[in-house]
Amino acid sequence: MARPAQDSREPVLLVTQHYAPEMIGSAPYCSDLAEGLVRQDRAVTVLTGLPHYPDPAEYTAFNADPPPRQKLAGVQVERLHSWLPKRRSALLRIAGELMFLLAGLRALLQRRVRRAEVVISLCPSIFAVLLGIAATARDGRHVAMVHDIQSGLASSLGIVRFGFLVRLMRLAERVILNRVDLILVLSAEMAAVLRALGVVRPIEILPIWVDIAAIRPQPLPAHLPPTVLYSGNFGRKQGLEQLITLAAELALSRPDVRLLLRGSGGERTAVMAAVARRRLGNVQFEDLVSRDRLDAALAAGMVHLVPQKPDGADFAVPSKIYNIMAAGRCFVTTALPGSALWQLQAQTEAFVCVEPENPVALADAVIALLDDAERRQAMAERGRAYIERHHSRDMLLARIDGWLVDLRREGRLTGRSRDLLVLEPDAGGHAEEWLQHLLLHLGKQREVERIWLVVPPRLHDRLVDRLPVHLRHRIGLLALTPVELRMCTHRRLAISGMARWWVMRRYLTRTGAEIGYFLSLDHLSLPLGLGLGAGRRRLSGILFRPSVHYHAISDYRPGFGERLRDWRKAVLYRGMLRNTSVESVLTLDPFFADYAVVHYPDGDKVSVVPDPAFPAVGLAANDHLLPVAVPQGRLILLLFGALTERKGVLHLLDAMKIISPVTAARIAVVVAGKVAPEIRRDLSLRQARLRREQPDLWLHVEDRWLDSPEITALVRRCDIVLAPYQRFVGSSGVLLWAARAGKPLLTQDYGLLGRLVRDHHLGLALDATDPRKLADGITDMVQRGPAQFVDAVAAADFVARHTPEMFATQVFSSLRRV
Repeated sequence: MARPAQDSREPVLLVTQHYAPEMIGSAPYCSDLAEGLVRQDRAVTVLTGLPHYPDPAEYTAFNADPPPRQKLAGVQVERLHSWLPKRRSALLRIAGELMFLLAGLRALLQRRVRRAEVVISLCPSIFAVLLGIAATARDGRHVAMVHDIQSGLASSLGIVRFGFLVRLMRLAERVILNRVDLILVLSAEMAAVLRALGVVRPIEILPIWVDIAAIRPQPLPAHLPPTVLYSGNFGRKQGLEQLITLAAELALSRPDVRLLLRGSGGERTAVMAAVARRRLGNVQFEDLVSRDRLDAALAAGMVHLVPQKPDGADFAVPSKIYNIMAAGRCFVTTALPGSALWQLQAQTEAFVCVEPENPVALADAVIALLDDAERRQAMAERGRAYIERHHSRDMLLARIDGWLVDLRREGRLTGRSRDLLVLEPDAGGHAEEWLQHLLLHLGKQREVERIWLVVPPRLHDRLVDRLPVHLRHRIGLLALTPVELRMCTHRRLAISGMARWWVMRRYLTRTGAEIGYFLSLDHLSLPLGLGLGAGRRRLSGILFRPSVHYHAISDYRPGFGERLRDWRKAVLYRGMLRNTSVESVLTLDPFFADYAVVHYPDGDKVSVVPDPAFPAVGLAANDHLLPVAVPQGRLILLLFGALTERKGVLHLLDAMKIISPVTAARIAVVVAGKVAPEIRRDLSLRQARLRREQPDLWLHVEDRWLDSPEITALVRRCDIVLAPYQRFVGSSGVLLWAARAGKPLLTQDYGLLGRLVRDHHLGLALDATDPRKLADGITDMVQRGPAQFVDAVAAADFVARHTPEMFATQVFSSLRRV
């Protein structure tokens, strides 16, 4: 990375409770960070506390007379004299962290430490981040490094047993982390956990680094017996009780092997007692070694161990694994399938994962590695190569330095794609399907770094379980409040439109996203047509139902109400396209884009996006999924979807009265979907009349929402798909369902739907508002045969132009101009 200009390299204040002389945990990392930034020509001050991890007793001599200020390897260290708990408990630990915060605030007030333009704080303590916020100058930038998510660890490991305290910790993490400029985490899984907590600030992944020059593969010491090594903290989250059973198994099957446990911590006494109680002579305990001896210390292990409690895997990544791989050693870890460690194992093939709390599996994996030198060597080489590519200390330190320069120069990270916020207040219809298409194809494009979805709570809960696991760190899900949802879905379009504009502005500010996107711009034509914008942020979206051009694409005779509607739309479209905040408009109507270029200033903002609505499952034989048993020997006519008067269900039943008894005896009509309350009585009356006047007609109404497999089965089984819409504006997903199955569609000749059916030979378009013409069309299709009304090749080509991938690609591509 090219080094920025000298004047951009402001001094850095690092706020952390853990620093040298601590030898494990976060302290070595913080020392590397501070010393590395010094090598990048920055002046670095560390605001830290008294050494105490993992056991304060180890630092009794140092803490008896600690220097308040010292220079270590070019780093200015300011040490706070804060209270340290003598006993270990969650509440005492929180109290100790709070005392560190108070001591730091006192140092700031006394001007012992100056507020800085660039501050880095380290969290496992959220109070250290809060102190970092206080220590940041007015126009400064603050970066929080999150290595542990305390609320997650406290809850999953049972460290905190009071639910209200866990909720309070989550609230503190959300509020405090949303006040920083950049958050750095160790893995995508940790980023996803923070997003789930409600953290909306920019998050970048910065893995643990290794000094690959200092830690290099060494041969096994010839004078030592085969050694299985655990090195690190003896804490609760490590799950060290698993090692006792392993030692017992090794004593029986491999008595030549010693189990070396190196480290200290609150659980060491308990582990030593368990070893003594079971008289395990193959277990040896040692203290941790200094950093300058780490290379040789790691080389002592033929196989390393990284046990941990399963529920903490997403909240803390054991940093020791990177040093182990750098040293050319393999290891066995306990982790749940799908966790960060499990995925890393699949990626690197440099170590072995076994399920936690399964001592037999752990012992079998260790013994298998001990007995297979060739496999150990292959894993070691793969691990070392992976570390050199992805975890080099100098490479990652240069990346941090570059981020700090970007934050000071631009106020944001440069060279990355922007964040997109999609607002969709409607929980039904196309919304859920379209959002899933965008999420599924997010990883295949570079226009968007992160995507925020602001949706109703009901839709939020459904989407949570469907997020692509590997992309969760790039996806934020936010639920609308009840008031926001009520206003955004108000039956008056003027109110709902203004509400959606206001809510979009609110969430753009909250998330920091640069682009606001509406899945249905139709609701926004009023505020955007009036010139309302979103400050410096840009707005885009999909115009779902333009109709001002229908006179140009079909034989259109509008009524007075339609002329008034189209005049109003034309005025608002003109204003919307001239709105400087509106940068891109997509439309499902392939004819409207050309019309807009000719008739509106800035009409070139409009481009076409394919409607991706079609079955999510294949069209294989699946008659067992049919929601209704249809009769054999009849032509099946199917109308499905939302059963409203505008969708023509009442006109269809009126047409059924008119058809001849001969035609009635040849067909079976299935009407499937949720019946709108306002037409339920009229529908029942028409059904009763049909039973009397057309006794040979088979008619079934399935009054409920059908799922995708049921619709697929019905479409595959039917002969004609019905869409007798009543001057419906826009396209319809029913068109694609029918085309994909090769079934003819009988629909309105009005507007876009009729034009598409005619142009692509997808069925029969007629005046569906006239029951007589509707009955004649059905009779004609039955007599001549449905196959005469659809061109299978043209239908397949039409479907090929409307895939979800094409939809998502076009949406993301349109953002390039934003």
